[in-house]
Amino acid sequence: MFDAVVPWTTGAAVGGAIGSALGSSGGGGGGTAKFSVDPDQAQKMIDGLKKSIERLAELEESSGKIQYAGAPGPDPYSGYATLAMRKTAGGEPGGYLWANREARKALEQTIKNIEKALAEYRATDDAAKSAMKG
Repeated sequence: MFDAVVPWTTGAAVGGAIGSALGSSGGGGGGTAKFSVDPDQAQKMIDGLKKSIERLAELEESSGKIQYAGAPGPDPYSGYATLAMRKTAGGEPGGYLWANREARKALEQTIKNIEKALAEYRATDDAAKSAMKG
């Protein structure tokens, strides 16, 4: 087993959930969390994270459709509802598009961290095997 690090941001739903679930370290605005990975399962985890990034990229298109949707009716309430819907789907902090992009950044960094930790683990393991032989 080796440890990997997950970055998280309080404002991003996914990052905040990761931080809470894994026992965060850092300030209220974000931080990192550590978790252990079986080296034999690391590539499966990386592949799953990459699929999650792809799916988030697909879902980003949904926010674009919502951001450019027109009001369902001519009344003022429909207009206000449309404006609120667009803001919620948008790229401002707290909006779906923003959270989606923050989650993808966190997943990409997590992949890098897992790959780095796995390489370090393997180098240490190889060094230990060499030392035992010689």
